[in-house]
Amino acid sequence: MDHPTQVSLSRTLLAMIEQRQTSMANDIFLNPVESYTSLDQQRREQQHVFGSRPLMIGLGGQLAYPGDFLTDDLSGVPVLVVRDNNGSLNAFINVCRHRGARLLNGSGNIAGAMICPYHGWAYGLDGQLQRLNPPGSFEGLSCTERNLTRLSVLEQHGLIWVHPTPGGQIDEAQTLGLLTHEVQCFGFQHYSHYQTRRLRRRFNWKVVVDTFLENWHFSTLHRQTVLPIFLPGISHFEGCGQHLRLIMPRRSIVELFDQPEEQWDLLRHSAIMYVLFPNTLLVWQGDHLEVWRVFAAGPRCVDQCLIEVSLHVPAAPTSAKEKTHWDKNMILLMDTVDGEDFQLAKYLQKGYASHAQQYLTFGRNEPALQHFHRAIRAAIDEGEN
Repeated sequence: MDHPTQVSLSRTLLAMIEQRQTSMANDIFLNPVESYTSLDQQRREQQHVFGSRPLMIGLGGQLAYPGDFLTDDLSGVPVLVVRDNNGSLNAFINVCRHRGARLLNGSGNIAGAMICPYHGWAYGLDGQLQRLNPPGSFEGLSCTERNLTRLSVLEQHGLIWVHPTPGGQIDEAQTLGLLTHEVQCFGFQHYSHYQTRRLRRRFNWKVVVDTFLENWHFSTLHRQTVLPIFLPGISHFEGCGQHLRLIMPRRSIVELFDQPEEQWDLLRHSAIMYVLFPNTLLVWQGDHLEVWRVFAAGPRCVDQCLIEVSLHVPAAPTSAKEKTHWDKNMILLMDTVDGEDFQLAKYLQKGYASHAQQYLTFGRNEPALQHFHRAIRAAIDEGEN
């Protein structure tokens, strides 16, 4: 986020604080409870929301050197991304073209070829089959006929996007859309991956995104964790196409009242939530980045989700003091979100299944929630029409 944008948004937030206001939608919004409980809704989301667009899979810093790779199965498609010797990224379905074995697991670095652990077929970092094994057993078949199945991949301003469908195309202008310049200014391509946690929880995937889209609950649910840090009930929302930005000011933002505008640093005095539609959150937290990715746990798991949260820092820690600082941030993150939000969320899901009500009511004070769920409806409607 460049400094003129920080100044403009800071002015708005300071005015909100003085007037005790927040961003407001035009009307309340009724969201059908079945959007969290219906298997048909999940099928439509998988087809028209997830399967038809590129998904953010990580940050470039996780694949800093030739041979660095990561695998990802959260979308239901086994994805393999590797950086080749020219510095470019390649993405494939993580399936050997011989007997369908999984080629690589986890993340790491490979020197030379990617060798299937089942029968030893060998692939280059470009996905080209280099060796049929055992020799002499595949007469009439050439290596070029069994290259890895390629997926489209894009590295943009430090973010890695992969289209989960073979043949699917990535439009660089559309991935970040209206947020392109704003994300570019953060310089995430220079950030270092610190830690990742993966969770499986018993509630619909959209509940995870909902958790981050309002701060009215801080005063009740987060009294012992982040309430002392943030001003509850004040936030600035802006829809950015299908994406959105929500800024939650820290209590320290009042320091800006006594500073000249050229010294204003909104990034230090706020948490900034970017929802990259449909399922990724970039959460700027003053001096570091959290990346949240969430998916349904399976084709019939409407009430279960898979969650990945990663902490990315400006530079890899070089001292015990720096490591302790980032460890404390990770502990606070997990204590707040998993220890408080997600503990409550499992009861939300039970409430949705109880048939107590047909709709959830999103107030005018919850415009980000309204925007997110309208975007899901619109994506499904567009895919079906």
